[in-house]
Amino acid sequence: MMPIAGPLYPPPPYEFRAARQTWVVYEADPGPIAPLLPEGVRIDGDPAVCAAWACHYPSSSFGPYLEAYVVVRVEVAGERFWYQPVIVTDAEAPMAAGREVWGYGKKLAHLTWSGRESGGPGTEQLVMTVERPAGVRLMTLSMQPERLLDGPTLTALETAEPRPTLSHRVLPGLVDELIAVDVRPRSHRGADGRLELWRGRGSVELHGTAADPWHAFAPTRVLDAFSACTDFVLPEGRVVPRPTSPRPTQE
Repeated sequence: MMPIAGPLYPPPPYEFRAARQTWVVYEADPGPIAPLLPEGVRIDGDPAVCAAWACHYPSSSFGPYLEAYVVVRVEVAGERFWYQPVIVTDAEAPMAAGREVWGYGKKLAHLTWSGRESGGPGTEQLVMTVERPAGVRLMTLSMQPERLLDGPTLTALETAEPRPTLSHRVLPGLVDELIAVDVRPRSHRGADGRLELWRGRGSVELHGTAADPWHAFAPTRVLDAFSACTDFVLPEGRVVPRPTSPRPTQE
């Protein structure tokens, strides 16, 4: 899909270095979420379990950028995923690559991140805001890191269950498929050998507009919050078969 004369991003692999990712895991009402899922994708559990992510990518194959998104636990024919219904970024290259390669519903938005050099006073918490258009708030996410964790502790937590990320790639009249991406990040380590992986208190507020229904994923109860610094490669993904509907019986 990328034109030869004007490519916005390079061919794979897609590398990320020193990625700062902060996420808040929470419960949500499944009722408003269900109509926003593709055919064959069902919410895994009641209440729905979601996670709001705030990402600062200082070095990647797409250049430096900020990104924010929401994922919800789902299942497709018995296989479990985190489905990504809404996602925004502040740079053109990752927006185009996300839509064209994986089918992520990326849009350009105005994002701020407290971890960036802003010239203002510091704060004890990590904060990201998302506005689209400028002045219309979609998300405010904050997380206060409190203690370091190790990898086995994180993967053992129910709220941080590792699952592939699922997206929906659509080209009208040509393509309508589910794409799964299984990212395996490698956490940075400090001088003492411990992973740079934090757990703490988190908060997230979601609002919506006619074009961006982020309010459908609004939290009812926060479960956990994490922040990590990692390196990873974003693979091209695989197509996930949808469950086949039984044919009507003939009398």
